[in-house]
Amino acid sequence: MLINCDLGKEQQIVQFLQKVHGVKEVQATHGVYDVVAKIETKTEKELDKTIRMKILGLRPVQSVLTLQTE
Repeated sequence: MLINCDLGKEQQIVQFLQKVHGVKEVQATHGVYDVVAKIETKTEKELDKTIRMKILGLRPVQSVLTLQTE
């Protein structure tokens, strides 16, 4: 998942995501996106719930781009 967030909030997002179930890797980046996260779930429904309820609900998050593989 590629995440854009408010300026200066990258580390806050990283610290939060490190505690979210299913998040396997997360790093702040420089460039077009501010944070990159690798999320693994057993079902697509669980992934959707994680994205919608836990990540998109964060105030500093402006947008996300999800790249999904099977």
